[in-house]
Amino acid sequence: MNILVVNDDGYEAPGLGILVRALAPFGDVYVAAPKEHQSAKSHAITIRSRIETFMTEPIFGSSATLVVDGTPADAVRLGLKVFNVDFDLVVSGINYGPNIAKDILYSGTVAAAMEAKILGVNAIAISAPHTNLPYLYDETIKLMDEIIESDLQDGPGILNINFPKDTYTRPKGVRMTTMGKRLQHAEFIKSEKPDIYHIKGSIIHYQETEDSDVVAFDEGFVSITPLSIERTDHKWMKKILG
Repeated sequence: MNILVVNDDGYEAPGLGILVRALAPFGDVYVAAPKEHQSAKSHAITIRSRIETFMTEPIFGSSATLVVDGTPADAVRLGLKVFNVDFDLVVSGINYGPNIAKDILYSGTVAAAMEAKILGVNAIAISAPHTNLPYLYDETIKLMDEIIESDLQDGPGILNINFPKDTYTRPKGVRMTTMGKRLQHAEFIKSEKPDIYHIKGSIIHYQETEDSDVVAFDEGFVSITPLSIERTDHKWMKKILG
């Protein structure tokens, strides 16, 4: 099995190393990761300028590691091309910080997995509240073994996986979930300097359904949310057409 590992925190991020080591038993692992931190870049790609890349010392357990001076989606596109390997799976992460609810719309981690699926390769995104959780390596191996053995990743979209908040010493289990409603909010506070604003972030919480990724995150469960690339609102389309 050939696996491409990508992320949005940069090639030196601890979560990337944990993921590479966890995936090494499952096949030949290659890495393509951004040169710099790229959180909240969503699905941006570079289309009108050059992209610089360089090979670096392979991250432990990987066959080769490519550093891309671009976005997470750029890293996927370059990785699939430069290595000249027929990849069976792309895994994005492990992201520092959860990607639940509407985080998904901004996440470079999730977008990298989406880009892989657009290009025809099954993909998984993995995030955790912190990458120093003592159980993260073992639990990632366990999860990937279950997913690969069950062919759960072989669907029309991607799987978005989130470990629970760090008040739990270990996940209570795994839940299949839906995308929650909570929202990353920002207050823009005008500076004393002209045309400069400071950003004060917060999270707006909504009433969540019991099967949402937000509830699983809060209650100590790993959430697995299937996400679709298809963005057409078919219910609305049906209503318009009568």
